[in-house]
Amino acid sequence: TFDTLDTDTGPTWIGAPGIWDGSATGMAGTQGEGIVVGVLDTGINVNDEHPSFWEVGGDGYVHSNPLPDYVGVCAGGNLDPDLTCNDKMIGYRGYNGETPGDSDGHGSHTASTAGGNVVTATLNAPTISFERAISGVAPHANLISYDTCISDQGCAGSALVAAIDQAVLDGVDVINYSIGGGPFNPWLDADSLAFLAARDAGIFVATSAGNDGPGAGTMGSPANA
Repeated sequence: TFDTLDTDTGPTWIGAPGIWDGSATGMAGTQGEGIVVGVLDTGINVNDEHPSFWEVGGDGYVHSNPLPDYVGVCAGGNLDPDLTCNDKMIGYRGYNGETPGDSDGHGSHTASTAGGNVVTATLNAPTISFERAISGVAPHANLISYDTCISDQGCAGSALVAAIDQAVLDGVDVINYSIGGGPFNPWLDADSLAFLAARDAGIFVATSAGNDGPGAGTMGSPANA
């Protein structure tokens, strides 16, 4: 079976700034420091054109790897900041013959939404240009990419389940899953059962509800689990 790609919204919509500065929690904000986010998607582009995934963020924060080693093609300290690996982007695994890098752009988009660095973005329009500071929900978190989806072909169920299980073994704290298909019985759905196992392992799973609302019965799988 093949599922389709979804997307989500930005940190200000969910009140993240109040967590970052501690005003909403009464605790010091870490902005995700020490948290490893596993992103299952179309891959992540890490190069000079993608400051969201650089080792040093636009706010001056210098990332370090909280795991004992790097993951996948990055294992053993094989760090190539122009390709996939640095102390922000600490791992990359490809499925279905996918190689490091983003085959579609969706993976880089969702990864930066979840854990992209603080950066200054410039919007150039025909008559005006302006800059704005943007970031992911957890800009100081580390990222591991699980490239499970092929551009214009969807995401094979076998690759998705394998990547979820591997993310558990890799020791991620969060799985970001902006992928979904039509509604399905959660107890017969391989993605949903794999996420149940991930939750049993103490991993927080963030999955998109789908793009077909706001009508009734439009939440897809595995979000309906």
